[in-house]
Amino acid sequence: MLTSYVVRFVSRMKHEHGGVLISFAVLLPLLMILMAFVFNSLKMFMAKAKVGDVSAEIGLMISATSEVANNQELSTEVRKTLVDYVKEFFPEATKLPLVTVNYSTVENDLNENSLMMTYRPSIEIELPFPFYDRLLSGEDKNFSIVSSDISVKKKMSQAVDIVFVIDFSASQQGAGLRLLKGMFKDLTSFILSSNSHSKVAMVPFSTGVAVKYPETNQRGGAKAGCSMLFVPKKESAINYDFWGDKAFAKNYKNLNEQLYHMDNYRYKYYTGNLAKSKPTMSLNQVQRNWCRENASFGSSTGQEKYTCFDNRFVGTDLDGSKIYLDDIFTQRSRKIITDEYTKAVKIKSKQLSTLTVEHDDAIDYEATLNKMFSDEAIITFPMLWTGMETFNYRPFGKMCHNAGWWGAKGDLASAKPYSWLIELTNNIKELDEFQNMNAQGYTATASGLVRSVPVMMKGRNPRKVFVVMSDGDDSSAPKKVTERYLKQYKLCDKIKSGMLDRAETNTKRVDIYYVSTTNSKVRVNNWQDNCTGKGNAATAVNRNDVVNLIKGYLSDEIGNFTH
Repeated sequence: MLTSYVVRFVSRMKHEHGGVLISFAVLLPLLMILMAFVFNSLKMFMAKAKVGDVSAEIGLMISATSEVANNQELSTEVRKTLVDYVKEFFPEATKLPLVTVNYSTVENDLNENSLMMTYRPSIEIELPFPFYDRLLSGEDKNFSIVSSDISVKKKMSQAVDIVFVIDFSASQQGAGLRLLKGMFKDLTSFILSSNSHSKVAMVPFSTGVAVKYPETNQRGGAKAGCSMLFVPKKESAINYDFWGDKAFAKNYKNLNEQLYHMDNYRYKYYTGNLAKSKPTMSLNQVQRNWCRENASFGSSTGQEKYTCFDNRFVGTDLDGSKIYLDDIFTQRSRKIITDEYTKAVKIKSKQLSTLTVEHDDAIDYEATLNKMFSDEAIITFPMLWTGMETFNYRPFGKMCHNAGWWGAKGDLASAKPYSWLIELTNNIKELDEFQNMNAQGYTATASGLVRSVPVMMKGRNPRKVFVVMSDGDDSSAPKKVTERYLKQYKLCDKIKSGMLDRAETNTKRVDIYYVSTTNSKVRVNNWQDNCTGKGNAATAVNRNDVVNLIKGYLSDEIGNFTH
């Protein structure tokens, strides 16, 4: 076609201008062919560049919608979508584009806690030449383009277990608590959207960690407790669960006087706080439903006229007989009282000055470090719904103020702790309960960190992250415990090595971070030097600072694309 056109053009020019144009006529066909060749080549070059760009975009599309997993195959629907996408860029294509994708095997990067997979897309497409002539392309009216070799790598975080160990002392009230709530909401969303199999826990500490019991209180509301993890020395080893809701103020002359004192305050609690809760109960109803009437009573006999106890829980006594476990007049209870009363009074008195039963004189540090990787050494005692420091009802009343207490509108039926431990979960509704919590109490940071270890032990994701957050120094006696744990007993190193050594946790990496929400470089440096290591402790004084700091610590948890 092109040749015949040139011949006719040259013939006409000969007649009109004679020999002058002979040279030009000879050269013109060559010029026209050369121009056609240039246009065809330019079309091929531009198509090659465009198909490379489209190939890269297809690689990103596939990696964004695919899981990092071996033996992947594109579905028919996905293939059709990719072909249609290519056709939009090459509407002049003479037939359907051919789109193929090759996958690499999954690579595991332990250093970055990530899985990586490479996608290699390829596009083959046929397009028409702008100018066709046999001299240029023979019989081929179309040309084919194959995309250059390109790879798109997808990095995806492996699931991670993260425990936030958060100072919930009174100093966090107001702006501090608002900061914590906003931070926690942002970070839990960030963590779970990065990998839905990640899990988050929250351990709120003051002096002790506030917890919810699985059972309710006597009127159906929450039953609150105070929890810690330590192995007591011999002189501090008592049954804290038993003594946590008993009245004992001093050493009486004999066992009966001690029993009567305890029984008297239990009666007052049942006929007071329990009876006043909704729906209110009459004295007769309380005595009938929750108490046992005694034939003889008084300080000399060791019991009130009515002995009250939680009758929902049944067990066996030392002789195998059936008993109510909460009854203080069983053989089991009498033995505990006889063996431990004097020690319990001393422990109660000591915590008035130390603010906790978990003080330096009470802790067997070596034993605690050995047993902190299970629930074995967890000590939890009930916190009756009474005043914050009413020591006849809350003998260890300096502890776990963040569990809450009986206020002006006290009611056991609707009672709810101020804060409570949230075990590892990816249930966003459970984690959102953090927004309803309140802070109160003193500060014992190492106590919170140690108590968080068995929480983390329940996780099965390969990377473990502890984030310790506080707005100030520990209270006086707890500060001594924290210093001893960090400096003398190398608590953080023991946590890391202990978790790595226990195969059941599937642990490959453990990190501990410390965040001060006030500008305390001294405290931050102390944690950096004695726990977290360089770069893993810092100050962050507002919500964005905290969120960005912790996101930076967790940056290698986020999947990303490179090509």
